[in-house]
Amino acid sequence: MLKVTNLRETDNIKPIMLRAFIAKKITALMNEYSVDTLDDIGCFVVLEKDEISAFTVSEMEFVEVLEIGEKYYLHGAKILGDSYGEDIYLPVEVVRK
Repeated sequence: MLKVTNLRETDNIKPIMLRAFIAKKITALMNEYSVDTLDDIGCFVVLEKDEISAFTVSEMEFVEVLEIGEKYYLHGAKILGDSYGEDIYLPVEVVRK
């Protein structure tokens, strides 16, 4: 599990397309709230495939499947307080018929 609250920490995100996607969202939030980090607002959480137990659907405000690059992620937002939330990404395999 990787928690990210600023652009410097995005360097640890793999793959690069997910890194760019999250960096863009962080930049937008920092501009919107006029802050240098998201420490007081929330964080982005990137899970590994085997960390599925950390993605509890019933705790999410919403859940969707995102295609970022050529990979798929289960994406959800968890609200932990009045002004703090987690944006969570879990890599998943998508089966097509």
